[in-house]
Amino acid sequence: MPPTLIIGNAIPETVRRAETGATTLRIGGVGAITAQELHRCGLDVALLTTISHDTPGQTAQNLLRQQPFAVHTASAAGTVGYTDVLTTGGEPQELESVYPTISWDEISAAAIALIPQYDWVAADCNLDAVALREIARRTPPGRLVINGTAPDRCDRILSAADYPKAAVTLNRSEAAILYNLTQTANPDELARQINAQYLLITHDADGWQLASPNGVIARHPAVPAPPDTDFIGAGDAATAGLLYALAAGQPPADHIDPAIARRLQHNRLS
Repeated sequence: MPPTLIIGNAIPETVRRAETGATTLRIGGVGAITAQELHRCGLDVALLTTISHDTPGQTAQNLLRQQPFAVHTASAAGTVGYTDVLTTGGEPQELESVYPTISWDEISAAAIALIPQYDWVAADCNLDAVALREIARRTPPGRLVINGTAPDRCDRILSAADYPKAAVTLNRSEAAILYNLTQTANPDELARQINAQYLLITHDADGWQLASPNGVIARHPAVPAPPDTDFIGAGDAATAGLLYALAAGQPPADHIDPAIARRLQHNRLS
């Protein structure tokens, strides 16, 4: 399979169960989770992220050493870990969730050297607008996937609208903001505006829809979750499934649900 470079955040994440107080420390952040799930799909993957020299950064570095994929790092001023408190149903209530922006100054040298070595690139919106645009400019047309990370950062996708992308993935809140910013009213028109071959919009309990500039391709209900499951990273797994399908030259809708299911199974808390 073609090698894929993921550019995005890697942050130590503490998951605490509200009813028992039991905690699990693991690597979180959109970049790291997407890399994990692409590896589980069977893709040759590497991660480029920023790591600071503070305590959370050292923790992230230690967790990344345990991952089964290559990791490239650039220095950052600071990293913030976060804690998710899970209810009985597995829904996270984030007590602290701060995703530091990765700037082009921090990753430029590594990104310029690495991008030509990979057939596919995926980047998340924790990159600042300059970084996202530069990555889009340097990635071959139609070989970039951009993953939204939070409603207050998804407008950065517009900074890369001049460059053809394989796909953009958003949750419903991010999509609503981009609908407003681009003055569009449907997913196929939004896909055209942001210059994406595919637009994947996840809708939490209502599943997901996949669209292209030519129209909606597929709508799927939510993947049933095993009991006692934490849902963190399910959207990033959907991105991984879509990217795997694109890299393998297979129908995109065929691999999204299996990738989500693998993540949910991995996240079982019992």
